Amino acid sequence: MQPLLEITGLQTEFVTHAGVVRAVDGVDLVLHKGETLGVVGESGCGKSVTSLSIIGLLPKGQSRIASGDIRFEGKSLPSLSDAEMRKIRGNRLAMIFQEPMTSLNPVFKIGHQISEAVRFHLKLGKKAAWEHSIEMLRKVGIPRPEQIADEYPHQLSGGMRQRVMIAMAMACNPQLLIADEPTTALDVTIQAQILDLMRDLQKTEGTAILMITHDLGVVAEMCDRVVVMYAGQVVEETDVKTLFRDPKHPYTKGLMASLPQLAGDQTRLQSIPGNVPNPLEMPPGCRFAPRCSFRIDACDRVKPELLEVEAGHKCRCLLYEEVEA
Repeated sequence: MQPLLEITGLQTEFVTHAGVVRAVDGVDLVLHKGETLGVVGESGCGKSVTSLSIIGLLPKGQSRIASGDIRFEGKSLPSLSDAEMRKIRGNRLAMIFQEPMTSLNPVFKIGHQISEAVRFHLKLGKKAAWEHSIEMLRKVGIPRPEQIADEYPHQLSGGMRQRVMIAMAMACNPQLLIADEPTTALDVTIQAQILDLMRDLQKTEGTAILMITHDLGVVAEMCDRVVVMYAGQVVEETDVKTLFRDPKHPYTKGLMASLPQLAGDQTRLQSIPGNVPNPLEMPPGCRFAPRCSFRIDACDRVKPELLEVEAGHKCRCLLYEEVEA
């Protein structure tokens, strides 16, 4: 079956005063229809830049896709013109951004912001688009949708604004939904409601979800497969059950060890020593080597490849490669 989304060798660069920064370096991803793929890692690992590369919202003049390809429904997205991309973005391909207050326009009413995309993509009249917007607000569990549609973003709570963002993203029944940290700014109860809502919409619409997060609890609850990123590269990829049962990469093991345990467990929380490397001064060998407790001498000089260490389980680590002494 042809993948819905296929990324091969993606390299995304930013031009800065200090030099060219490669924020994403050789990323490969595959996502099928109806599947949920989690992308996890620390801040600055390249998760959000990957999503912005897919949806074509990288800042103009400051960034570029240096190499690689992004194919969505068989089409190469980087080769499309701005007009062609606008027909796909918000229609077949949609995104929920991390902070709804900065993503919603403060001077337009909620209903207007949803119906704008509906009128453009579904070619509905003004009245029909407004009614469709109200129906989408009702679908995402917003009470009094008729009144909410006539209100401004600042009049809603954080959880309600995030529901509005989901309603906007799902208004045109997209085939792929990119969710960039959709629950970060919400309390635990609202987080659970938002995740349940996304899961229900996925079941009814068959939408594939690319879940970008640093929260391993969200990954365990939502995802079928997981990609772990570090310093712009994929370091591990497998199904979600295998990742939690048998993580291979030392970085993934460090993330797992940093999770809080049950209240009765008095074991001290662990942390990964050091910091993510400066993207302008990457280590010559393995990028995780300066922080790795499993480091061997070869890690400082040999760049590891992303290899399949078990069936369906890939890892970028010299511990699983035959390295010349």
